[in-house]
Amino acid sequence: MKAIDYRDCTFRDIQARLHGDRASVLEALQLHGPATTRDLARAMEWDILSVRPRVTELVQLGLAELVPDADGRTCREGSYRALSTTEAEALFHWRQQAAQDPQTELNLAD
Repeated sequence: MKAIDYRDCTFRDIQARLHGDRASVLEALQLHGPATTRDLARAMEWDILSVRPRVTELVQLGLAELVPDADGRTCREGSYRALSTTEAEALFHWRQQAAQDPQTELNLAD
């Protein structure tokens, strides 16, 4: 999502985008995560090419995140985890404020 999308919507709007395959993948990530998309696809008995784009969408919506490895870095095939509703809502509000005040985005991104 772009900054303007956060500026012009509510957290409920984000949650309304959670249906179908996207909702199934989030539920599986909550159950089996943190997990790689490959491991998640295996656990769901889905093709990885159906799971990976849904995980990317969930990250873009702020409902999941890439988990850094033990060294604090992300690797080629990272693990993802579902954010709790509280975490996702806090991230949404941060993104929304950053979209409304570009200076905030610069300060918070540092």
